[in-house]
Amino acid sequence: MKTVTLSANTSWYLLNFRAATLRALRERGDRVVCLSPEDDYSQRLAREMDCEWRGLQMDNQGSNPLSDLAVLRQFYRCYRELRPDAALHFTIKNNVYGTWAARALGVPAINNVSGLGTAFIRSGPLGAVVRQLYRSSQPFAYRVFCQNEEDFRLLLDKRLVRPDKLCQLPGSGVDLRRFAPRPRSVQGAPFTFLYAGRMLADKGLYELVAAGEQLRERGLDFRLQLRGFAGVENVSAIDDAQLRAWAQRPWVEWLGPSDAMEQAYAEADCVVLPSYREGMPRSLLEAGAMGLPVIAADVPGCRQIVSDGFNGMLCEPRSADSLAQAMARMLATSDGERRALGENGRERVAAAYDERLVVDATLAVIDAAVEQRASGLRQ
Repeated sequence: MKTVTLSANTSWYLLNFRAATLRALRERGDRVVCLSPEDDYSQRLAREMDCEWRGLQMDNQGSNPLSDLAVLRQFYRCYRELRPDAALHFTIKNNVYGTWAARALGVPAINNVSGLGTAFIRSGPLGAVVRQLYRSSQPFAYRVFCQNEEDFRLLLDKRLVRPDKLCQLPGSGVDLRRFAPRPRSVQGAPFTFLYAGRMLADKGLYELVAAGEQLRERGLDFRLQLRGFAGVENVSAIDDAQLRAWAQRPWVEWLGPSDAMEQAYAEADCVVLPSYREGMPRSLLEAGAMGLPVIAADVPGCRQIVSDGFNGMLCEPRSADSLAQAMARMLATSDGERRALGENGRERVAAAYDERLVVDATLAVIDAAVEQRASGLRQ
């Protein structure tokens, strides 16, 4: 029986994005230990995924590497006690400090760069620090996964990851059985745009609301639903006061997070994601699997999924005007045209983004890492 650890900056991330991997590891008899800060999903990891959970103390907003040495010490203590056969890391700090700790103890580290995040979007000292942390840690990883071709090229061009260690995966994949086309669950409601994700400025939410204002001033009728977590530890986080202010508009609904997103998609006519940069956005994959058309910014991660006029529409990033034009185009399409966009989206996601592709690749790398380590010990 192998011992495998999975670590991220929230328990929610592991349950929401890595459940299929957790199940697959447990089904084949591996001991699985999740390492993450405590939140409302921590105990669910143990209860629903039949795995162990251990808490990490981590400041997700902090950017001082010296203060993060405590995170490194926690990883070291956990790995020294558990002696895992492989350590999987997700999100920036876990990728960096988890890798250093694993290296010190001879544990193969398998990392996933799930989008290069706020630190790479913003220029200045923070981005420089994060790039240096990646550059100094990722050579010690056994394998590094990224989620789109542009991130792949950037990681190589900036010499953050060696070519022989870098592989590309189709995001975290999507459960095609859970997210499948279904009739709209709310009949008679106005046309519904849905944003699904964390409430972050870097997701383009200010531009989204501004674009909606433009369309309302033109007399167009629709509603905008915002579903996802607020209050997250991120320098780009939108505070509750701003969300409440937006919800005062009669066409904006701030609904918070949902554990039944397939039902949320069934209430929508179009999913919109005007993000500044993505890895492989789960909301676009799930929308495509549900047969919904999408609107997204023409940025890395989004343009790999969305082709303008094929399964949705693309707009210029950081532009409320361009986003408003795309939303107006979507409102002007017929039911048949939107249905065709959705069918194309379902076909694309089913062909390239099934979560089984991600799970199989992950298990194969774990087994290869364990075998290589065992061979080295035998020599």
